[in-house]
Amino acid sequence: MAASKIYWCARDLAGSPWGNHHFILVVQGEPKITSTMGVTWQKYAGTEFMTIAAFAIKKGGTNRLMLGYNEKSDVHAVKEVLNPAITKKQWSDFDLERHAVAPPNGKTKDAFVKDIIVKAELFKKNEAKKNLPYSLIDENCAAWVNSLFKACGVPKTTRIKAGEFSGFDWGEEDEIPASYFK
Repeated sequence: MAASKIYWCARDLAGSPWGNHHFILVVQGEPKITSTMGVTWQKYAGTEFMTIAAFAIKKGGTNRLMLGYNEKSDVHAVKEVLNPAITKKQWSDFDLERHAVAPPNGKTKDAFVKDIIVKAELFKKNEAKKNLPYSLIDENCAAWVNSLFKACGVPKTTRIKAGEFSGFDWGEEDEIPASYFK
């Protein structure tokens, strides 16, 4: 079995080739990741994985930045990498780019994944109390991944490098207030 990996990913926006959507991908391997806190592993082509992201969701008349696990388009983008034969030949087809992010501060991969999910759940709880309006160029999925990794202790230099992808990356160096992840 291959090594477990944690990635900062970007894929085409659903229906648009002009921007991208950022998310975290966790791929199961060795050492085994067990601290998933109830997030369901996706199984495809002999690989187990999960995706973690924030999305613009209309709620209460406002587009808010909200947590989601294993969103359909994120999962499909990963499946295209695992089995290129399912890739659709169209302008925007969820092309996936990924950059590995190593656990910071001597953490194990298992502890890092647990920290990611704990901080994501704290964001969910805190965002419900103090809604975070989605912004295409500020409070978006890229800023969320950057801010979550920062809350987990990933150094800024690593985050800057890991957040650079093809296409338009808006917000990958922006930071959502740390209070959302505490």
